[in-house]
Amino acid sequence: MKAQYGILRFKKYKGPAISPIEAHNERTKEQYASNPDIDTSRSRYNLHLVQPPGRYREEADRMIAAVHCRVRKDSVRVVEALVTASPEFFKDKTNREIRAYFEYALEFLKSKQNTQTFISAVVHMDEKTPHLHLCFVPLTADGRLSAKEIIGNRKNLVKWQDEFWQHMVKQ
Repeated sequence: MKAQYGILRFKKYKGPAISPIEAHNERTKEQYASNPDIDTSRSRYNLHLVQPPGRYREEADRMIAAVHCRVRKDSVRVVEALVTASPEFFKDKTNREIRAYFEYALEFLKSKQNTQTFISAVVHMDEKTPHLHLCFVPLTADGRLSAKEIIGNRKNLVKWQDEFWQHMVKQ
């Protein structure tokens, strides 16, 4: 049997890039020329584990304003965590089992970041391999905007991934 992986990746978004990522995650467009892997006939199986209360950019700005932290024009306002696994892992899994996998993965992310900073968590079932997009505002415990502090450097990313793996294999 081939090795299977639980995958956790991060991407940072500044102001202008937030709307396109929202359009992708929330499936607000009819056609996705940029991503031919999206099978819109299966989009109805996508599921929200965290429903966005509003537009991503507005939600991020609201959270940032609420803590009165300084923001530069080029500040990272939204971090996206992408969670998935090897395609083989999902073979022969029921929708319920797939949902349970992502709910369990989300528990790990909740243990690492204040859930009040979460904007949206959506599982895409309409692409080749199911995956979760979690978007959050990178606010620190003491109310600063710092993606660097939360995600960190390469060494810290390795730690995130090791801890994620340890969490996931328990299940």
